[in-house]
Amino acid sequence: MRKYGCKVLNYMPKLSQKATLAAYSSDASIYSLTPREVLSVKCQNDILEALRNAAKSGSSVTARGGGTGLSGGAVGDGFILDFSNFRSILDIDPVAKTVITQVGIIYDELNLALRKYNLFFPPDPSSGDSCQIGGMLANNSSGPRSVKYGLTSDFVEAIEVALSDGRIVSLRPMRLNSPELSAFLAAHTEFKEILALLQKNSPLIISRWPRLKKNSSGYNLYQVVRDLEKGVFNIPALLVGSEGTLALFLSCKLRLLDIPAERLTSRLYFKSLFDAGSAVEPILSLHPSGLEIVDGSTLDLIGREKFGIPNSAAAMLLVEFDEHIETSRRSFEQLADRFALSSPLEFAEDSVSTAALWRARKAIVPTLYRHHPKKRPLPLVEDVSLPPEQIPSFIKYLTDLFESHNLTYGVFGHIGDGNLHIRPLFDLNDKSDMELATGIYDRIYDKVISLGGSSTAEHADGRLRAPLVRKIYGEEIYRIFCRIKQLLDPKGILSPGVILSDTPFTAFIDYDKIKSYCAACGKCNGYCPAYDYFRREDFSPRGWLRMINQSGDERRNLSQYLQFCLNCKNCATVCPAGVDISAEIIKFRSIKPSFVSRTAVRFTDTEPLFNLSLKLGKVAEPLLGTPAGKKLTAILGRRKFGFDSSVKFPSLAKRTLRQRYPERISGEGDVALFHGCADNFLASKVGDAIFTVFNHLGIKVSLPPQKCCGLPQEVYGHRDNLIDKAKYNIDRLEPFKAVITGCASCLLKLKEYPHYFDQDSSYRRRTEALAAKCFDISQYLNRANIDFSQFHSGRKVTVTYHHPCHLRTAGLHHEPERLISKLDNVEIHHPLYADRCCSQAGSYGFIHFKKAKVMFQKKKEEYASIPAEYLMTSCPACQMKVRAEMGNKFKVVHPVEILAERLIK
Repeated sequence: MRKYGCKVLNYMPKLSQKATLAAYSSDASIYSLTPREVLSVKCQNDILEALRNAAKSGSSVTARGGGTGLSGGAVGDGFILDFSNFRSILDIDPVAKTVITQVGIIYDELNLALRKYNLFFPPDPSSGDSCQIGGMLANNSSGPRSVKYGLTSDFVEAIEVALSDGRIVSLRPMRLNSPELSAFLAAHTEFKEILALLQKNSPLIISRWPRLKKNSSGYNLYQVVRDLEKGVFNIPALLVGSEGTLALFLSCKLRLLDIPAERLTSRLYFKSLFDAGSAVEPILSLHPSGLEIVDGSTLDLIGREKFGIPNSAAAMLLVEFDEHIETSRRSFEQLADRFALSSPLEFAEDSVSTAALWRARKAIVPTLYRHHPKKRPLPLVEDVSLPPEQIPSFIKYLTDLFESHNLTYGVFGHIGDGNLHIRPLFDLNDKSDMELATGIYDRIYDKVISLGGSSTAEHADGRLRAPLVRKIYGEEIYRIFCRIKQLLDPKGILSPGVILSDTPFTAFIDYDKIKSYCAACGKCNGYCPAYDYFRREDFSPRGWLRMINQSGDERRNLSQYLQFCLNCKNCATVCPAGVDISAEIIKFRSIKPSFVSRTAVRFTDTEPLFNLSLKLGKVAEPLLGTPAGKKLTAILGRRKFGFDSSVKFPSLAKRTLRQRYPERISGEGDVALFHGCADNFLASKVGDAIFTVFNHLGIKVSLPPQKCCGLPQEVYGHRDNLIDKAKYNIDRLEPFKAVITGCASCLLKLKEYPHYFDQDSSYRRRTEALAAKCFDISQYLNRANIDFSQFHSGRKVTVTYHHPCHLRTAGLHHEPERLISKLDNVEIHHPLYADRCCSQAGSYGFIHFKKAKVMFQKKKEEYASIPAEYLMTSCPACQMKVRAEMGNKFKVVHPVEILAERLIK
């Protein structure tokens, strides 16, 4: 496999050790250990240096990927090696259907890169949008589709690892008695002894191993000894699932499959849990790609009426097929006729209707996290594995146990392979709850083990379940585990306390962290443009929140990190618990706004000064647009902002929108246009297009008096200023039946106005009424009774798009495509990275110019290959960024501009 050189980021701010160590002291588990030092791995030398330093100092080395594990495997008190920047794809072979990649790449990121070859890496963990391949190797991860596709270890063809003594070793399955294996064992005698140990104890391992479809507890010896029976020493399988305790993963060669051409999802509600369990075996005979269960008590918890769940339903099954769809559907319908269902069978084939079927299942964890002010659905017993036939009776055992203690809980999981996720609510800061949680932990795991199950199917042992490994396997196999550990890590420096430990699970619990609504799952990191640039926990939403709440560092030090938040709201959009970390950062800034931001706010709010600056800007603009002016701008901005010759500023409007349409300035009417600052002061055709389209439709649109929505002021900590502007806008917009806007950020802020007023405030009631009648323009037109044939065009046009982050947060990001798809002669090209932040974020794209260019790079590469005439997006700042980066590649427009063009003959 290829060797790698170090790569260095263009710029790193000055770091505070206190803040950085706080960010890395926890992961998605309930645990916290403050590391001695954190190293962001960019090349092999970084790894070898850490191993040498650890050996000298007697410290430990803990590998960390996305930090999405729930069992505490990514925390330690020694050296933390963050592999997130070690993420290059080294080779894709579409013919052999393999990929070689470094281990820091995110699972979804890898599959996006493979999609152009119609290939994918199948294990599909639920955290796939934020977990990394290294973590999947460490945990032997899987997910909802493992019933068909199996585990990570089933797809590993080769790995490259660093052993604890610093040797770099390439490993792949080798035939017994082959010259290749003989040479390898001669050079690596520790593996020779491991081979002899496994051959000697093969009958013991096979006889004692739990008979389960999924089991990530202990070391993966069962797969290794089964392969020995086939004449193969599968060394990669030995290390996959070892959680960084035997070696450090560097890269891997993975087997790939063709992406399924179609997918069918079905939802069934059963009248009894027993009936649901009895249905599993006949459903499995049809070879589904997924089979999920949710019990009746959990359906009660999320709200039956809200999700249209029948009152008589005692369990829900979700079944998925991804091949031979028509045959599978017919067979499944015939099979379902034998089931006692509470409602008719439901099917979905497209993404929208499939998402609707999954809504109830995906609502469980968010509902649990917001259910109680102090109790949280902590991952304590969340990943048990059982023989599938035991699941119904085991769920009955759980419900009786939980209800006997008046516990709120969720029970759901992958019943097709016997994997249940169990989430009772506890407040571990309460002594009685802590005692109860400890008792529940013991009782549930004892029950699982007595039924021939395992404590973990896909989440691994970590620190949480390490005390259970001996119970599951017995002393003899446990001693084999310990001997393998001793052979590969004789000094015990690799992740001590993980897998092989008798330390109680209650040690190292972070009692402050578990008070938060934030689950620390790390999902937000996978969507954060700042994290994607830095790929460090201290430059991530989860890390920022921890640093604010728990580092105890000085404000000026924290600000060095927090300045890189774009306020894109992606963290809030994807968070299962609905935590808005960007809002927490704004709250932090509002305690003491900077002098510069205070001056800027005063300046923009002083109308004579602001208007004078606009006039001066119009005079200076032609001069700055010359080659000499552009060069001067780049020189002046290079040191502070990193400007180069590609920097492009938006042009000012010769006359503002309000100046161009004075006859529309009115405080009354049916529809008001909230134009925002950009479409008023900058050169923009959006307002003109709105009036053209709405005039044609016979809808009068007025321009009431209005101020900035307040978002720019709030971002820099001036919340009071936003509230003043909100009150002004509420008073002026209230008389209208509807308020439309072409700016995604303005729309989101208008809809968020209620959050700034007390529940019993009159403004709270008024802002709620206002929010209900605020619409994105595309949304408004989609809801209206419009004959779109009047926008007929004889010319075919091709369109692609970018989803503004704030429109996505508002849940309206698909409205523009819906609108344009109603037109004739339009071909829409759907980009893979449509949801990826463009990184302009108001002034951010100028203040952090070079970083913003890097953040846009993936979109730029994809857009360069899309043969479209138009690129549409419903945000002025996004339009600005795309024009600056893509040049004349597209006509960058708001969707309403496409409609307007079709009316101009």
